[in-house]
Amino acid sequence: MSNEERSTEGRKGTDLYFTHVISGAPNVALLLGHLYLEGHDPSITRVMLLRDGTFYFVYDLPDSTYGATLLQATDEQPLAFAMLGRRGLLRINPTGQAPHDETLNLPNAYVLNLQQIAGELYACGTQQQVHHRSTDGWVRMDDGCHAPLVDQVTCGFNAMDGFGADNIYAAGEGGALCHWDGREWQALTSPSVWTIRVVHCMPDGSVVLAGDAGTVFRGNRLDGWRTLTVPALAHLSIEHACLFQDTLYLCAQRALLALSGGTLARVDVPVEGHLAYYGASATAEAMWTVGDDAILRFDGTHWERFMCP
Repeated sequence: MSNEERSTEGRKGTDLYFTHVISGAPNVALLLGHLYLEGHDPSITRVMLLRDGTFYFVYDLPDSTYGATLLQATDEQPLAFAMLGRRGLLRINPTGQAPHDETLNLPNAYVLNLQQIAGELYACGTQQQVHHRSTDGWVRMDDGCHAPLVDQVTCGFNAMDGFGADNIYAAGEGGALCHWDGREWQALTSPSVWTIRVVHCMPDGSVVLAGDAGTVFRGNRLDGWRTLTVPALAHLSIEHACLFQDTLYLCAQRALLALSGGTLARVDVPVEGHLAYYGASATAEAMWTVGDDAILRFDGTHWERFMCP
């Protein structure tokens, strides 16, 4: 989540700033936000549904959401939204059904990311903790990378992604980068000294790492890493990635970046008003981005803004 100041001038206590979005259809987005009234330490996450231009209040989660993802439908389960709070509350909301909650047993630390890999959920967070949700429930899988908390947080994984259960990357504070081969974690030589906030596995087998100081790298543990960092973007902190129509979009707080064909560039979004980018989600037909009060949809050609009442 961004550390930037958010102005509360003229804001009502019920006004929201949005940090996450999950989309399962081009005309539908599940929006996750916090109240400006609660400042930088929110205690709840307000969940809103935007369908065909109309907003609906869904519910309030009693935790500050740091991870959200779409669970694809299977023969046994319908499409579902998964939302994970930093204190370990996981809510899974299947479409058309009542939600159910699970609680992760946390080692006196926060979880910071939720990711679906090969059809199963993984979570990671401070002190380089990693959790895996299998058919048997949640289990810890961070032996060899977890550092027990003593007095204060000293390290952490901000993001993870993988090509399968035996090929997972996790990265975080100070450029920390590790790989799971299905048996053990291995610390990799990182291409960055800056905090990594994005790990995204690409269809071609490469991995994109991005984070503070506008740093972007692409490669993998076997082929090494090459930098795609643009000096003019070094003032940005990249927090989220979303693949849409063969372009990887990177949310960088006050800017949206696009990585296509090995070139990183800032996206010109021709929409009036305050713009911010903290999260994104896409279907084949449309990509949604959210940040503060900016809710945008992009169909590959046109941008459209939606105003939450």
